[in-house]
Amino acid sequence: MSIAQQPPEGGAYPQVRRSPISIHDASDFTPPNSTTGCACVVAGSGSARDPYVIAGWEIDASQSDGISVASVDDHFVITQVNISGTRQHVAIRLENVQNAKISNSTIAGTFVAVSIRGSKNIAVVDNAIGESQYGVWLEASDSNTVVHNNIESIGRVSIFVRGSDNLVEDNSIERTYGGINIDGTMGPADHNIVKNNTIRAAQEYGIALWRARGNTIASNIITDGRGAGIAITDSSSNNTIQSNNVRQNTGDGILIIEGSSNNLVQRNVFVGNGDGINTFDLHSEASNNTWRDNTYLTRSSDTLG
Repeated sequence: MSIAQQPPEGGAYPQVRRSPISIHDASDFTPPNSTTGCACVVAGSGSARDPYVIAGWEIDASQSDGISVASVDDHFVITQVNISGTRQHVAIRLENVQNAKISNSTIAGTFVAVSIRGSKNIAVVDNAIGESQYGVWLEASDSNTVVHNNIESIGRVSIFVRGSDNLVEDNSIERTYGGINIDGTMGPADHNIVKNNTIRAAQEYGIALWRARGNTIASNIITDGRGAGIAITDSSSNNTIQSNNVRQNTGDGILIIEGSSNNLVQRNVFVGNGDGINTFDLHSEASNNTWRDNTYLTRSSDTLG
């Protein structure tokens, strides 16, 4: 048996170096030392109550994706893995799968840390992600959760969501180009919930909505960025922005671009953002949005409140 099959008391798996993992069929879920399949499963049978467990591996993703799973229906967990690369490949790639979990893992230096495409009911929880171009990317993926991850030093976007009914909650994001992007330009991006996240020192924006509808952005803290705290653009509509604390961003606290309408902005604190001349705590270039009970110092236009 591999040492990775023997977690010590307390549940932590020793890290064992191995080659990248590729799973494209149920038969690929095989235990260590197998001559076929992934030779990577340290526990479980693949059922909902007893998912396959892929754990305890240290993987170099410099030459290929670290872990790739596609087109399987089995339940599985990827946990306590350590993946590093050279910003060329994906650390963990899931395509056309469901009912999986990625947790308690460390990923650094990849192009995308976690890529989820055409998948649902995936949980990305309690991971440390850094020094990558993208953090977590959901593409055409609905009903997933991205919760309680620490993400820092991201070259492009920390959490990129193309899909609907996803939950992005309680993540800590620091030193990124873009914090959280809800993007409906390639398909629906509706009814996502983005709440209780902390975003610090984003270069371009903290949270942005692009052609997104019916989303809730609530109770997030966004500070010390070089761009807008919250940006609503590209005909985004019927979104609720409430109870956020947005402070000391060089750009606008909140910016709504012309064409975005029927959004509700209420009970937020926007203080110390912008220069009061070109950028403001509250800044709207659009009409037909509702502003209610916000705390602010500067605004454009004077109808905002």
